[in-house]
Amino acid sequence: FLLFNWILNNSFLYYYIKMLKTLFKSLFAFSLFSSPLSFNPETHIKERIMSNYSASCLPKSDGINMELGIAFRSFNNIDQIEGTVESNIWLRYYWHDDRLKWNYTKSGINDLIYTTDPQIEQSIWTPDIYLYNTAEQPMSQLQYSRAIVYHTGDIIWSRPGIIVSTCDFDLQYFPYDIQTCSFKFGSWVYPKSSINLSIYSVPIDFSNYMENEGWVVTNSTYELEVKKYACCPEEYPAVIFNVTLLRKSGYYDINIVVPTFATATLMVISMLIPWNSGERISFAATVMLSIIVFLLILSDNLPKTDTKPLLSIMLVGLMFFSLGVVFFTVLITAMRNLDDDNVFMRLLDRWKNKKLKRTRSYSKAMALEKEKEKPYIERLSNYLEVVFTVLFVVAFSAFSITAVSLRPDHSS
Repeated sequence: FLLFNWILNNSFLYYYIKMLKTLFKSLFAFSLFSSPLSFNPETHIKERIMSNYSASCLPKSDGINMELGIAFRSFNNIDQIEGTVESNIWLRYYWHDDRLKWNYTKSGINDLIYTTDPQIEQSIWTPDIYLYNTAEQPMSQLQYSRAIVYHTGDIIWSRPGIIVSTCDFDLQYFPYDIQTCSFKFGSWVYPKSSINLSIYSVPIDFSNYMENEGWVVTNSTYELEVKKYACCPEEYPAVIFNVTLLRKSGYYDINIVVPTFATATLMVISMLIPWNSGERISFAATVMLSIIVFLLILSDNLPKTDTKPLLSIMLVGLMFFSLGVVFFTVLITAMRNLDDDNVFMRLLDRWKNKKLKRTRSYSKAMALEKEKEKPYIERLSNYLEVVFTVLFVVAFSAFSITAVSLRPDHSS
């Protein structure tokens, strides 16, 4: 009691003891804050799991079930010449790994984020899913993004990036065509007994899709293929996503179809140019060359195959029409420029006179002589011009109507 009274009376000692008490409290609080077991349970769970974990082994030796889905963000480049499609996708994996489970009741943590990059420590096992119909290095532009691991061992891995796949283009109705491109994904090493691949409940997701300026997505399907290849005795499953694309033909209509047919109609107008102006041949030849230029522009947008696209058939048909106009114009011009001193005219007159002496009377011969004075070849050329013009207009109209009717109707 006396010692306690002495400490209370000694203010310096009292404050010294109080300061030590505060210091001990601070050290104790700091020790609790820095303890991983008390304030950072995620680190403790990961360290405990990864202590006996191997990312090079399957989650189960007897195989796992894996679901696969895909989300399309955009189609960056659809190249019909190379036969490739460049797509921006999110490839989604769903599987279960018992080695990554932990007690949710004790930890209170529902999920953890793990890295999937095999070059980084504490990465988890990921399936070797490849794009079978790739046009470049498979999956080289897909990111090793992080995966979400739940306390039950369920794993969701959404992998974003770019893929370049091959596509078989059918250009029969180009530029009014519909193309169906496939994306085939499967494991490269693990057979069905190791990875039983299946399709996720949401197989194809277009909720974040950005429209392409040249194509419209009209349909999408999916299928599961199990195939035995010649290399291996095992069966390998693969998920195939099919996307149907409708080409927007507005560019070709405005820049090729309409200008070409408008230019082709000038062939009919060329019939109205007077013969004595001497401009018919040059005008008809200019029209033909213009159509050939449109055909060359079109050829730059098509692969070098034996396919006969609808637009190519249209332009080639118009080219032959223009060629016929040029040929007929040259023929009529030559006929109108024949005179009486021409060799052809002298042979024609000699043949007519010889025939008259054998079959007709003198009066008829005199009538024919008078008729000879008339421009016989000119009348014949006028007759041929009328006949050709009528036939050309009818044939050109029939060709135009047929070409338009061959255009497929995709409104349904």
